[in-house]
Amino acid sequence: MNIRSLFHALALGGALLVLAVPSTAVAAEVRNGAAAVVAPGETVDDDLFATGQTVTVAGRVTGDVFAVGQTVVVTGAVDGDLIAAAQQVVVDGTVNGDVRAAGAVVTVNGQVGRSVTSLAQQVNISSGGRVGGSLVAAGETISAFGPVGRGITAGGGTLQLGGPVGGKVLAWAETLSVGPNTRIAGDLEYRSDRQADIPSGTVAGRVRYTPIEREARREPVLNGLFDFGGLVWLVGSAILGALAITLAPRASARAVELGREQPLPTFGLGLLALFAVPVAALLIAVTLVGLPLALVVAALYWLGLMLAWPALGLVVGTEVARWARREPMPVLGALLVGLIVLHLVTHLPIVGGLVSFLGLAFGLGLMVQGVLGWRRPPEPGRAAVPA
Repeated sequence: MNIRSLFHALALGGALLVLAVPSTAVAAEVRNGAAAVVAPGETVDDDLFATGQTVTVAGRVTGDVFAVGQTVVVTGAVDGDLIAAAQQVVVDGTVNGDVRAAGAVVTVNGQVGRSVTSLAQQVNISSGGRVGGSLVAAGETISAFGPVGRGITAGGGTLQLGGPVGGKVLAWAETLSVGPNTRIAGDLEYRSDRQADIPSGTVAGRVRYTPIEREARREPVLNGLFDFGGLVWLVGSAILGALAITLAPRASARAVELGREQPLPTFGLGLLALFAVPVAALLIAVTLVGLPLALVVAALYWLGLMLAWPALGLVVGTEVARWARREPMPVLGALLVGLIVLHLVTHLPIVGGLVSFLGLAFGLGLMVQGVLGWRRPPEPGRAAVPA
């Protein structure tokens, strides 16, 4: 993934993070700290929102559980769904609803009443685990040794099947392994680098194998200069920047002044914010006052990323006009010129990704500097935004 794609993903991810907070969070039970625990014998008669280095549900939760932490473990019972994001998610107890989990390792050793949906490096349904519904998983290694009541849809590096499956198996994997104890009630359709050894009697339906065709990677024309996504981003940045200039002309002038007068401090502050703010948001969510403040920080970070590129474009366009020794250019014209220059430069081979990263950090620094000094008006004669 190149730097511009990463930037777009961060922006989109921030927006999804803000929109994904359920409205029921206001009425739910909220627990956080280094260890968020529902103790054995305890019953939470509501939905549970939990954050912590370790989240443990050893008692009973009658609603849904939303958990974020380094480790999320269910040894008790969850009557509703389990939605978890953690380095390790383990279901040793019972989840009567669905399990939707993301992390490095997701393991089901207990009972899941409905379906399991997981995106993780390793997804494991052990021989002692049971999934009443379907399994949908993507990961490097996916193992299903316990019974799955319905079908399996999986994509990843290695898919291992070793237990009964009540429906169809649809897989896209580099390697498919089917053990002698596997019993697939439906069809087996899979795409793989090579055909798997399917023991006789393990598949009740038909087996269909399609080899994965590896196509030679074709370089985009002019390094993707005219790709649809990039052009949409260019137009969107121009619209967003024009709105920002119209609504906050003084802040726009301040951004150009900072870009000219304090380039190194601005870049350093932006580089710090680029990496420190996500870490701070995670620490706030896990160890301090909890999820609401972390979401506010994430939303502000997302907004800063969205405005960083138009701010950089305005600075670049203003400097291009100065370098060309033209008459003062209208501020919207400077914005458009700057964004076009950035679009061209960031699609240069080899250096384009580096320019994107450095420019993003510099633009974010402009945003941070602008917020820190928003009361200070631009000095007469030094505001670099042309009228």
